[in-house]
Amino acid sequence: MSQGNASAAIGLANTNKIPAIGDYLQDTTIPGPSAEGYYVGVNALATWDYNPVQETDYAITGGFTVPSNSGAATGKVARLVFTNAAPMTVAVDGLCSVSAAGVVTALATTGLYKTFITAGTVIPAGTYLWVFLV
Repeated sequence: MSQGNASAAIGLANTNKIPAIGDYLQDTTIPGPSAEGYYVGVNALATWDYNPVQETDYAITGGFTVPSNSGAATGKVARLVFTNAAPMTVAVDGLCSVSAAGVVTALATTGLYKTFITAGTVIPAGTYLWVFLV
């Protein structure tokens, strides 16, 4: 069940609708950037072998983004992406490219997104992770 459907189901119990579950908290203790606002789950250093936001693959390929504190300029977002069929070795500067389908590939020097996972880490195929607009 998606977060939106879960909160809708919870909200049926009374007239005060409960906002999306993802809107309750933000973990600001993790190193690296996180959500700017109240979205839980934006961890700059983690990877998952499943879709951590439990939305459909269309949401990921369509660009699941949340506002982020990753840069000094406003409008920087965190984007949930995946490695699809090929593993990815994190570039020395952490920069990467994201296709329209939400597939991330390492692209040192010119990538438009950045991961804060340690350089040289091999992220397995089919893995989800957050990247941040540079």
